[in-house]
Amino acid sequence: MRKIAILTVTLLVVLITSCRQRKHDAAYYEMMVDSIRKAEQVKQLQREAGISDEDPLEAFLLKLPKRPLPMQSEGEHWNKIGSFAKLPRQLNDCFGYMSDAELSALSMPKAGGHQVVMLLEMQDSITPALYLYTLDGKHRPVDQLCIYEERSEDRPTDFGKTKMEYFITSGWEITLFKYYQSHEATKPTLEQARRFIINKEGKFEEVIIEL
Repeated sequence: MRKIAILTVTLLVVLITSCRQRKHDAAYYEMMVDSIRKAEQVKQLQREAGISDEDPLEAFLLKLPKRPLPMQSEGEHWNKIGSFAKLPRQLNDCFGYMSDAELSALSMPKAGGHQVVMLLEMQDSITPALYLYTLDGKHRPVDQLCIYEERSEDRPTDFGKTKMEYFITSGWEITLFKYYQSHEATKPTLEQARRFIINKEGKFEEVIIEL
């Protein structure tokens, strides 16, 4: 009788432990299924935005339209430069912008092994600004250079507008021209010319313009 009682107690312990384990497993698998569903929802949102959950920026950059060199400024007619692709707002932070900024991008030829991207920022509904970004091997920005913008300017004896224009050679020599348009003048005046190259570190380095 004692042996039977011990065996009975042992079986009850095993059954209770097994039931508890099954309950634990059920809750665990329900949690796993819920996590998988949430992950699939995130993936679907990323697919709709045209990005990948593995490396969203890399996936976006691979799909960018490419613009060959040389090229020159088209002024405010940025759509003549090439087919810019809208940057998903989730990637704005990669270029140092807040999520509400309106950005588009265009892929440029590599410079010394560094990937180069032209970024279009709409400062308002009609005013664009253009930037060149160099990226490292992990697609992180190394340096940036503004190549086109317009700004209102008040001077001690005048007021008007400054404008930056550019010309880029096939060898990545970037020449920037700064013009001033007085409110009284019919034509802008060239005030400054600067030239940059992209050095081995991917930095925009100013060089002397040879006359």
